[in-house]
Amino acid sequence: MIAAMRILVTGAAGYIGSALVKALAGSDVVATDQSPPAPVIGNLAYPQFARSLITSEVSTVFHLASLVSGGAEQNFELGTKVNLDATRDLLEACRLAGHCPKFVFASSVAVYGGADEVTDHTPTAPRLSYGAQKLVCEILIADYTRRGYVDGCALRLPAVLVRPGGANTAVSGWSSAIIREPLAGRDYVCPVRPDTRLACISIRKVVQAFLHAARLGAQGTVLLNGFSASAQEMWDAVRPRAGGKVRFAPDPVVQAVMDGAPKRTSSERATRLGFPQSRNIDEIVREYEETSVAHHG
Repeated sequence: MIAAMRILVTGAAGYIGSALVKALAGSDVVATDQSPPAPVIGNLAYPQFARSLITSEVSTVFHLASLVSGGAEQNFELGTKVNLDATRDLLEACRLAGHCPKFVFASSVAVYGGADEVTDHTPTAPRLSYGAQKLVCEILIADYTRRGYVDGCALRLPAVLVRPGGANTAVSGWSSAIIREPLAGRDYVCPVRPDTRLACISIRKVVQAFLHAARLGAQGTVLLNGFSASAQEMWDAVRPRAGGKVRFAPDPVVQAVMDGAPKRTSSERATRLGFPQSRNIDEIVREYEETSVAHHG
């Protein structure tokens, strides 16, 4: 567990944020988002609100708030405000506070181009505004860390499964829906081909990774390991227990983005530093069933 001081979690009502807040139960947490159930409501697109969150009591910042891939591509101005400007406002608030808090940032494998397998040595070449914004934030965090304003670490996340509830604007949202919907007894039309592959990690392992990053302190940018799974393999993993069916009807726009997304991430550095990783799609489905399926009634 993190040392007993105040912890700020942005994007706390989101998928990863809410799981992280739950894992921090018993700590002094300021959980903020632009909508309930986060107890501190506000919009990070407004600099005054973003900067008000960093006080002398805040020892650790988990910055998860973002406008994800599809949304940032559709609304460039809002994506820039939420994904880039708000991060800089938080970093500036840390600098002005003067006590060098830990700053753990949710980045993404969207910073890469079309490489099928991404490693520690793969050059960055984002093809979406979301990836470009994340990459700029990584550079800012590294510079603020170099200057001693924050103790920063950015985690490049593969696709995180399985997102509960409805879909968001993430282009990779189908990878959660193809598991979640059939298990909930609902049919699902998948917008990619059955052979479409994606680098994957479970929500449980991602939460563990954020907590581990906070314990380690400044490690620069870390690529998390993500195994490769196809849409067909995801459907096959849930089919025996599914009450709903899956039909594949590729959407040309979604398919084009997925064809350029990493199919696997492999990081010797993440392994050496002790970051957790998921083994296979069956493990992810099992974790999801243990924690979430009961809520579908």
